[in-house]
Amino acid sequence: MAEWNQPLQVKQVTFENRIVMAPMLPFGWPEKDGGMSEKTLAHYLKRAGKGMGLLICQALLVSPENDLLDRAGAYKREHLCFIKKIADACHAGGTRFFAQLAYAGFDASGGGGRKVTELSTEKMAEIGRDFVHSVRLLKEAGCDGAELHCAHGSFLNAVHSPIENTRQDRYGGDLEGRLTLLKEIIEGCRECIDDSFILSCRMGWTETLEGDIALAQAMEKLGVEMLHVSGGIPADRSLDIPEDFPYNAFVYTGTRVKQHVNIPVTVVNDLQTLRRGNELLREDACDLIAYGRPFLADPDFALHAAEDPDYIGCRKCKACQFRTDGDRCPGPPARK
Repeated sequence: MAEWNQPLQVKQVTFENRIVMAPMLPFGWPEKDGGMSEKTLAHYLKRAGKGMGLLICQALLVSPENDLLDRAGAYKREHLCFIKKIADACHAGGTRFFAQLAYAGFDASGGGGRKVTELSTEKMAEIGRDFVHSVRLLKEAGCDGAELHCAHGSFLNAVHSPIENTRQDRYGGDLEGRLTLLKEIIEGCRECIDDSFILSCRMGWTETLEGDIALAQAMEKLGVEMLHVSGGIPADRSLDIPEDFPYNAFVYTGTRVKQHVNIPVTVVNDLQTLRRGNELLREDACDLIAYGRPFLADPDFALHAAEDPDYIGCRKCKACQFRTDGDRCPGPPARK
């Protein structure tokens, strides 16, 4: 049994508490040449070190290819500057910092995009090397870890999915084959990381809970050191959740995965309050609790929640204004 304010150690990295700011892309704020705009950087610096144990930034691209949204990247040395600024600000406030990594142009969650079956064997291997190169840059910039984006229909999620990945080469086939690219990425990263740097995956669910557990166990066996469980492929799925479980399918999936692996598991999605998240920690249903929209609406969400565990930082607009334009978010509700 744990409490939200108890530390957690993974390798030689100590998280001062169990609260996580989940990775979220600020929509409507275009970047240029893979750099991060002053506006986006200010968004992170305003939240860095504000009471959370871990801050995970939006998915940074490992390559400029297929970047249709002008997103920030982590693929050349010029990008070290903004990454280091966020890392330093987090560390100054006692927060650990992970950067999420992704390859653009794939959205198997229903948004269109290319298919992993279209890529040659050589191109798949090249993309794997791009991920390794980006991890090297994150380590050099002072990050405490990298989170490989393997959820929400992203490229790696599609590679791991039997629905999307019908390849006939070494990157397809059974689960072991579909995880070959991840295996190559992890093996490449072992040459550039040490016990002060964590390799995590944001894991997307599969068609069944049994499939989720098998995927999580296989990832752990390959060397993944933390899991952050979220939605995957298919985007929606039927799940028999116990009537007395007061959370949604995302959280339920994470709690089930937690029972079958020996690495820390983060749960996420509509936890709403610190009290609700802390109940999961007390029940040993997870190791860390991640919040998204509350941190978008209120940069001080963790600080306010520590004072009032029932504090809800987000107004829960019917359509999230931040997902349209970060400037349109109305901010947190009035505090009592």
